[in-house]
Amino acid sequence: MNIVAVYARVSTVEQAETGYSLATQLDACRKRAAMLGAKKIEEFVDDGYSGEFIDRPALTQLRKMLANNNLSAVIVYDPDRLARNLAHQLIITDEIEQAGAQLLFVSVSFEQSPEGKLFYSIRGAVSAYEKEKIKERSMRGKRGKAAQGKIIADAKPFGYTYNKEISNYEINESEAQIVQQMYTWLTEEKIGTATIARRLNEIGVPSPRLKKPWIVSAVYRLLTNPIYRGTHVAMRYRYQKVSLNKRIRTLRPESEWIDIPVPAIVDTEVWQAAQSQLKANKSLAKRNLKREQLLSGLVYCAQCGRKMTITYAGKATDPKSYYVCMSQRSNSYIYTEKERCRARRIPCELLDQTVYEHLYQLSKNPRLIKQYLSNRPHPANTKNFITAIERLQDNEVRLVKQREMVLRWYRQQMIAEDEAERQLKEISDRINDVGRNLAKIREEMEIFSPNLSQKEIITAVTKHFALGDHSYEAKRAAVHQVLKKVIAERTDTTKAKASRPEIEVELKFT
Repeated sequence: MNIVAVYARVSTVEQAETGYSLATQLDACRKRAAMLGAKKIEEFVDDGYSGEFIDRPALTQLRKMLANNNLSAVIVYDPDRLARNLAHQLIITDEIEQAGAQLLFVSVSFEQSPEGKLFYSIRGAVSAYEKEKIKERSMRGKRGKAAQGKIIADAKPFGYTYNKEISNYEINESEAQIVQQMYTWLTEEKIGTATIARRLNEIGVPSPRLKKPWIVSAVYRLLTNPIYRGTHVAMRYRYQKVSLNKRIRTLRPESEWIDIPVPAIVDTEVWQAAQSQLKANKSLAKRNLKREQLLSGLVYCAQCGRKMTITYAGKATDPKSYYVCMSQRSNSYIYTEKERCRARRIPCELLDQTVYEHLYQLSKNPRLIKQYLSNRPHPANTKNFITAIERLQDNEVRLVKQREMVLRWYRQQMIAEDEAERQLKEISDRINDVGRNLAKIREEMEIFSPNLSQKEIITAVTKHFALGDHSYEAKRAAVHQVLKKVIAERTDTTKAKASRPEIEVELKFT
């Protein structure tokens, strides 16, 4: 510790009646400061002043020094030396903590004493009350602003620029032309959102995410947002913080929504036509979807490790289904040409039959199943995952504390605004990196942590596949019970229609 403050107080009556001498207080506080490794001690003494009043000369000097953030700790002999009034204790304690210093007592462990428990209970209640009042006033202010036709917060919608002077949006002409083109493609050419995203990426149109490509979800949100027909909907969602870096969003009742007029980019008729076409596209997609394949959701590409999804080709009356790498056909993300995997598609019927036949053969010979399972990670290996997760979580907590410290420094004008922004951005990026790493490790842990024991898998395989005469639904349920992943790759090079594809398959049991 650098500079530690020692505060002592005594009134004339107390010194005579209780022996609360200044010398006793100062000596005990100095020893405590020495134990803390204080390099310098500043002493503040109020001799002959009652603890009923907060306006004491030495205490005032101490509070001024705290305001300049020059102290690392404040040591007091006993809580009633600091103040006898609980409200005054709350005020002084808050000032000490706002300055980033510690409050320490010599005679008691304040947190465990009856006074301390009462103090912190009241303090917590007051803090919670103030927080709720601030939230309520803030929400009332937002509703009032929205009711006046003003934008509450800039959501940065594509096609618009926020004007602070009028608290509303203005049309960004270059982006608005792109928006209009997207609505034209949908309503006149009747193409889907995936095709629109692909077109935008092919012609090099910058997305709202700047350097990243357009994705299907972004296109869909743009085509369904009523702002483009001239209505921005405020107070539509309620946000609730559930952890350090996570908020959940819930839809408010429609009666709480507030419509704010904004300049329209497309006519209402065009916007309505777009909604009808999106519904038609969705209905058509459902009609074209055949029964779920045996291995739906289990197949992964051997070349790049991505999931494989199902696509259809051939005649509309008799489409053929294929497992294809997600990078080649995705309903959520449009991969760029460089990101696309070159793995060949695999006929669903062939892969389904191959895997099921393999499980059938395994069911006849439990020894083969044991050989398969011998390479499976042992449950003890999950300790490595848990250790990594705990380390990342500790890092996340440390970064959040750093962020709070930077904010406190900025509020106290200890650092300039641009420096605060730079540090906060750096910390935010590191927190996001931690979040991504946590998600990745948890996903790997989910994949590699066995759900069933070796004995349970052998029993399940033998039970479900030995007879081989189950219904399709029963077969699919059995496959999904015993398998976690099917890693597949098409290995033949011929592209002749009559040739039979050759595939390599690796099974990962649950």
